[in-house]
Amino acid sequence: MTDQHEYEVGYKKPPKQTQWKPGQSGNPNGRPRKIKDFEKLLDIELSKEITITEGGKQISISKREVLLKSLVNDALKGDLRAMKMVLPFMVSQQSIAGFEPDAADRQAFEQLLRTYEHSGNAEVSEASHDQP
Repeated sequence: MTDQHEYEVGYKKPPKQTQWKPGQSGNPNGRPRKIKDFEKLLDIELSKEITITEGGKQISISKREVLLKSLVNDALKGDLRAMKMVLPFMVSQQSIAGFEPDAADRQAFEQLLRTYEHSGNAEVSEASHDQP
């Protein structure tokens, strides 16, 4: 009872056993820093996992993977903008994968290039015309 007489508990006077000890912080980790870098924020958002249904099964993949799947699917459906993004990557990967296009492949690729040129997308480099 002598402790209660020495220290009065009340408004702005918490009990001694619940007070911060000298040198102890009430927030030891501190406030998290705000991320201001757009690229870092975008990377964090694209790395988040979401659940999608593919082939009747639910799978969990990153948003980055969902975007790539969507881009490839759009290219397969005939979206010229999506094709324009996917085809240069395919061409650059041909030598790595050891793919040798046959005459039908070359003809289809040349037809696709002509389609780009006629649609006003003549930005395709001349190097892609020289592919074997």
